[in-house]
Parts: sequence; C-alpha cells; structure tokens
Amino acid sequence: MKIVPGRIGVPFLSRRRDTGSATPPPQLQTERSPNADDGGAAVRASSPNGDAGMRAIEPHAETRGSEHTSAAVYTNACSPLPIGVGGRHSHARARRPWRKLLYIKQDYPDDYVDDTFLMELQKNTNVRMYDYSTIVMQTSVVTQHISSIMVFIAVFINLYSSSLTGQLLLWSSSVSTVLGFILWDLLNMYLRTPEQRIIRLKLIKGAILFALLLFGLSPILRTLTEDTSSDTIWAMTVIFFCVNLAFHDYSTGNLTNIRFPGSVSLNAAILASVLLASQLDQLDSNLSVFAFLAFALEWFGLFPIFRRYLKRISAAASMAMAVLLALIAAVMFMFISRAVALLHLFGTLFITFVCPLWLIWVQRYKNEIHGPWDEARPIVHRYYNY
Repeated sequence: MKIVPGRIGVPFLSRRRDTGSATPPPQLQTERSPNADDGGAAVRASSPNGDAGMRAIEPHAETRGSEHTSAAVYTNACSPLPIGVGGRHSHARARRPWRKLLYIKQDYPDDYVDDTFLMELQKNTNVRMYDYSTIVMQTSVVTQHISSIMVFIAVFINLYSSSLTGQLLLWSSSVSTVLGFILWDLLNMYLRTPEQRIIRLKLIKGAILFALLLFGLSPILRTLTEDTSSDTIWAMTVIFFCVNLAFHDYSTGNLTNIRFPGSVSLNAAILASVLLASQLDQLDSNLSVFAFLAFALEWFGLFPIFRRYLKRISAAASMAMAVLLALIAAVMFMFISRAVALLHLFGTLFITFVCPLWLIWVQRYKNEIHGPWDEARPIVHRYYNY
C-alpha cells in the first residue's frame, strides 16, 4: 500500500500488485463536478486497461485536519445514487404532497386524511328558513282536502238517512261542475292556450263516458256487498279514506292529468265510494247509487284539479276556499254530530295556525352537514311532453 500524491495535493491510497512488473499509476485528470456545490472537485482516473471511473474529492476540512478528510467514491459513473461513508444515502427522496385523486398511486395510506379535510365542512347549506305567514298559506291545501272528505261523508250520511234525495244530489253536483268550468274559463281568459282547451275537452269527454258507465253498472254496484257485514264495510271505508288522505297530490304543478301517487289516492277514494254506494241498497233506487258515484267522481277527480289551479293563481283565493270548505263541513256535521263538527273546526285551526309555529320551532334544532365525504350526485335533466 503506497500513498500517491495527486496534482491537487490530495493524498490517495494506491495498491500495488506484487507481480514483479510495476504498474504505472493512473493518470489523473481534474474536472469540475457539475453537482458539486461545496467546492469539491471530481477527478477522472484512466487506467491502461481502458476502464474509467469517477472519484469525487472533497476539500480539506480546516477545523479537523487532513487525517479526517473523507472522500465519496463513485463506483460506477452511471450510478444516479451517491453512496457516502457507511453505505447510507446522502439524500432522501422528497415526499410529494397528497392529492385528492383516486386514479393515481400516492405514498399515503388509503385512509389518509389531510389537514384541510374539515375546511370544506358546510353546515345547513340546504336548510330553508320558513316564514310563518307563508306556511299558513301553504297549509290550505291540506285543510281543503280534509274538509272535502268530511263534506263527502256528510253527503253520504244524509243520503243514507233519506234526508237527501238522489235526484237533488245529481242536479246539484252537475250544476256545480258546470259552474266550476265556467269559473275556470273566467280565471284563465287571458292565459288560456289552444292546448289547454283541447285538454279540457278531453277531460269533459272522459267524465261523460265514465258517468254513462256508472249509470249502466249502478244495479250491480248497489248489490255488490250485500253478503258482507256492515262493520267490515265501515272499517274498509275508513282505511281507504286514510289512504286517500296520505297519498293525495298536494302539489300545485299538475293540472292536466293524475300521476303517482295521486292515482293511488283517487283509486282509494273511488273504492271507498263504491263500498258506501253498496250500502244504499235499502233505498231500492239505482238513481241514488248513480248520483252518489257521479258526485264522488266529480268531487275526487275534478275538484282537486280546480283547487290546485286556484292555488297557483292566488294564495289568498286558495285560503278563502279552505275557509269555505271548513265552514260547509262544520255546518253539515252540526246536524249529524256536534262533537265531530267541533273536532273538525279545532283540527283545522290547529293545522293552519299551530303546526306552522311548531315547524319553525323545531327548525332551530336541525343540523345538516356536507363535506368532501359526500358522494357525487349526477344532475339529470328530464323533459316531459304533455
């Protein structure tokens, strides 16, 4: 082992082979390393065999002396990873920042949560603050339908007890339907289009055909449930009216046809009407059965469409209709049962004035949160042709 002085004054250790022939030391050529930013130099050593290697030379440490000088040796000129003393990496690979992307592989676990995760938290962004007067106006659609069911039951009780004749019921319901269409035209005079006129004509044709069908089936419907006990008929009627009340279409957007769940409500009301009409067999009059079923068709099929149209054009008019129906139901039941009449009045007042206050009070306890954990919801645009 022999110390060979270099051109730049840095000692190197050179091993001489004991083969009898002296091997000349490699020729050193000093080059500046492109990535040596600390004042070091790179020396290229060429050997007679033609192989070349890069050796990096560090300057002497002024505070430690020449005996503590360290050298980093590049064993392969093409190696991108420098190896220092002890075989450790001199520089660790930098960790890339986390990105909220699922289609790339990152150096983070699957359940990693970034520090900015809760910065996107949103509370009560879709909560709607209600106004008391607006909610009171909106309750009119509920009280109207409840009052209409009460009026229908009162009409059946009067017809069942012979206080009302079938002929009077038929004429009064028919005149009311004609007056309703006239009022519809007066309200829609400046908004009516030819398409709405065609729809109205189709509605009238369908009602006339259905009324003729009911007139032909009246003898059969009158004796449909003669073998069924009356208690079963009353119980099933109550159930069907509850279904009608639960599935009724309380929106104001549908003015042309009946869709689900409004169709379920209409079918339940017609079934309840047929069950009640079958209890009129003691009158021995097909006219009473036909008049009652025609009234049911007009009351549950056409009258809700008129109420929705009235609600759309004027909230005050809809509220006036709700008050009128509630008074008519209370007056008709006053001669049947005062307890039911008073219960209906108090129930209407509770739904109209107390339930809106209750809704506004419980609204303060609503806590709806949204954030980056919510799944994406596609926006689907639907177009209907009526």
